[in-house]
Amino acid sequence: MIYGEEATALALDMGRELACCGADVQRVEDSMTRILRRYGAQETEVFCIGSLLLCAAVWLDGSRTTQMRCIKHTEYDLARLEALNALSRDICTEPLNLHTARNRLTSLRTPTYQKSFTPYVGAAIAVFAFTLYFGGTLLDSGVAVVFGFLLQWLNAHMRQQSSALMRTVLSAVIIGLMIGICQYLIPSLQADRVMIGAIMLMVPGLMISGSIRDLIHGDLIAGSLKLIQSVLTAGALAIGLAWAAAWVQKLV
Repeated sequence: MIYGEEATALALDMGRELACCGADVQRVEDSMTRILRRYGAQETEVFCIGSLLLCAAVWLDGSRTTQMRCIKHTEYDLARLEALNALSRDICTEPLNLHTARNRLTSLRTPTYQKSFTPYVGAAIAVFAFTLYFGGTLLDSGVAVVFGFLLQWLNAHMRQQSSALMRTVLSAVIIGLMIGICQYLIPSLQADRVMIGAIMLMVPGLMISGSIRDLIHGDLIAGSLKLIQSVLTAGALAIGLAWAAAWVQKLV
């Protein structure tokens, strides 16, 4: 019974980490089912929606285990998702005992393979490219890179203090105000191009595509929840930028 509880806990923790990194529902449920069967479960029932994981299993000795996990937040982290997928495959193909698998999963909760400056470099490249793509000059792109760094810093430091929607509104307001001030100081600056390039970091593109993928797979509840969240995020972004534009017009 203790073995079954530990195996169920491992499968649920793996599923929660996958969901937190942005994995689709089908991948989460499939990974959990395979892990449970790898450790001897005869029957499995796994259910995942946007904020909840449920798992029940029947083991060789006839014992039954049922556990659940809450998913409090999700954030797309493709590097960590790849590492978790690799661990899931290793559990299913290699003779990893529960203790070893648990230690490897724990080490991936706060990954050290990704340098602290990597997200900032990625943000700078993305913002620079988007600003040029939407018709900005090199000056516009250079200024947008600065705001890309600022957005990444705000996202990292406000993650624990506020919800995703509030973080989006506050970030949009701050970025909008600062871009408006920069346009006042640098008349040749195209503020609209800078703003478009910078806010592309906050557009929920992966979330929208993930919701459509879940809907196509038949996971209607999870897909609908993600779609609603993406629409709310886009709305929060628009509200924040509108507030900033209104304040800039009054101040300048």
